[in-house]
Amino acid sequence: MTTGANPTTDNADNADNADNADNVDNADLVEPGPARRRMLGFLWRVGLALALVAALVAYSMTVQVPEGFNAVVTRFGKPMEDRIATHAGLHWKLPYPIEQVHSIDMRRRIFNTPFTATFTRDRKNIVLLDYVVWHVEKPLLFLQSVGTPEAAEQKLTGMVADKKNFHMGNYDLTALVSMDSADIKTAEIESLVLRDIQGPALEKFGIHVEQVGIKRIAYPEENMSAVLDQMRAERKSEAGELRAKGEKDAQRIRDEALVLSEETLRKGREEAGVILGRAEKDAAVIYARAHEMDPEFYTFWRSLQAIRKTLGSKATVILRNDEGPFKALFEPPQAQPSGGAPPAIVPGVDVRERSSGRTP
Repeated sequence: MTTGANPTTDNADNADNADNADNVDNADLVEPGPARRRMLGFLWRVGLALALVAALVAYSMTVQVPEGFNAVVTRFGKPMEDRIATHAGLHWKLPYPIEQVHSIDMRRRIFNTPFTATFTRDRKNIVLLDYVVWHVEKPLLFLQSVGTPEAAEQKLTGMVADKKNFHMGNYDLTALVSMDSADIKTAEIESLVLRDIQGPALEKFGIHVEQVGIKRIAYPEENMSAVLDQMRAERKSEAGELRAKGEKDAQRIRDEALVLSEETLRKGREEAGVILGRAEKDAAVIYARAHEMDPEFYTFWRSLQAIRKTLGSKATVILRNDEGPFKALFEPPQAQPSGGAPPAIVPGVDVRERSSGRTP
């Protein structure tokens, strides 16, 4: 019969149990079990998902506004006037779908309108192609009224066509097509159209229209003959004006030349008169001296000069030989006696012949 436990045996069992527990813990640290591995994988997946969600939330709460753009923030579809980003950079907002961001291009834009037909004051049908330069001035109003650049350009096309047709009815065709630059009123028409659409475009759509211009002018087939006739008439008129101006200038030049020639002739006649007067004076002195030296020969020589002037080169005259001045032809002068005055020096008469008694 057993009366009690053996203390030595119990101590040995306790020591073995402690060693087994330590071995189990060490084994768990060295190589985790399947349950632990599953737990660690789950925790990693949850952490990664939370990080992705946080990144998506942070991304949805920021907006990058490029240079040249504005951003309008809407909360549940309603625009917020105090949430308009007017400068480039990173901006914050509440995540979607609470708030949304609409980017508005604020840069200058240009587009061509379609060809539109219009009538001038003189009932000429023409086709015009226009261009418009514009940019967004009020982004919130632009978003609420039109929303997109395409819709804005459709609105502007209608406004330009309406005002252009109105103002073209106050001008003739020559305001667009003319050989005379003074008749061209294209810039004036463009300024009138721009003036009429600038205010309404800004008030209704938040758009500032910078420029409106006529890019191209076309003519229907039925109007081409009228345009060509008008161009021919203008060319003809211009040629007539140039011809009249040329004739006027030519007449002015002829008149000036006539005045100058008359003045030159007058001065020449005056100078000739002065020279002739001096020559006649000198000739009179010579004649007087010749008459003093040989009066008879001087009378003979003057008679010859008178006959030469009277008869000319081809003349037949019947006359008496005893009447002057023809008497000199039949009665030459007598030689002066020796010792008298020296013979006169008369042009065309050799003095030596006179001294020898020979007549010319």
